[in-house]
Amino acid sequence: MDPVTVQFYKSPRAPHWGFAGYLMGEDEHGHWVGLPQGSDRWKGETAWRPTQEDAVQCFPHDGWWVLHYNGPVRPVTHFVDITTQPMLSHGRFEMIDLDLDVVVLADGTVEIEDEDEFEVNQVSLGYSQETIQKAEAETQRVAELLRRREEPFFDVAKQWLQMVSSGSFPHPGAERS
Repeated sequence: MDPVTVQFYKSPRAPHWGFAGYLMGEDEHGHWVGLPQGSDRWKGETAWRPTQEDAVQCFPHDGWWVLHYNGPVRPVTHFVDITTQPMLSHGRFEMIDLDLDVVVLADGTVEIEDEDEFEVNQVSLGYSQETIQKAEAETQRVAELLRRREEPFFDVAKQWLQMVSSGSFPHPGAERS
């Protein structure tokens, strides 16, 4: 398994959340990154406390979202960032976080979050009309997939997470660049 850096941006020039993990593999849904407990993460240029539990992230082949799944250990079991299409190059996944998030709570409720932030950033970050429409449509599409318990968000994500939790991962130390 190769180390990989995951870098979300708020705009093409403003780093947001980042993670050091391992590229676990690829399936028909996308690329999967493992984040063992204790993985490095940062916000902007500032180191943040390491991850508190094992997690996996899915970067779809075709979709404006990124899944962060850590199972039933937190009140939010699934966190899906609405982003530009994730791109993988030279050991780095990069995408722009478009503010909107779709979450699944432990009781199965699906919620859309940060619509207010999305409205503000449409102006402050200058989102194009095409980007706004694509983000809104993708948010609704992902929310519906989650309500219907579609894959890769449930059993597939759980299987990838079990690989991380099996203990076969060293502590990630992917280079940030």
